[in-house]
Amino acid sequence: MKKILFIVTLLFVFVVSAQDSTEVKAQTPKIISKLMFGKTIAVDNLEFKFVTLESDSRCPKGVQCVRAGEAIVLIDVFKNGTKIEQKRLIFSPNAQLQNSLGNLFSSKKIKVTGFNIAPYPEYRNKIKPKDYFIQLDIRE
Repeated sequence: MKKILFIVTLLFVFVVSAQDSTEVKAQTPKIISKLMFGKTIAVDNLEFKFVTLESDSRCPKGVQCVRAGEAIVLIDVFKNGTKIEQKRLIFSPNAQLQNSLGNLFSSKKIKVTGFNIAPYPEYRNKIKPKDYFIQLDIRE
């Protein structure tokens, strides 16, 4: 019995000492913000305004579509109160490259990404433009 207890203890010591002790670097947490249609959101000395919804041809829930469709929006980007550019974002299952990290604004200090538009269309329910919003991923 002592031999078995000794062997189990010895195995336990080997297993515990064999654990990986590498340090894990924690990622910077991302901040998710809602940019409502027609509204402006401020991030540091930047402002983003959801100007217009050009189109929303995404396949509604409850409908079988041949093509997935897409939603296209225009967002004005301001720096220190001055408009620096207008970004056109396309939200589509096929637009991952265009909707990559920092697609709305990117600098050494901050990356702002528009990664989702909501609400998702439903069969027989028309969405009013004022109900749309874009989810922004803000990383420093």
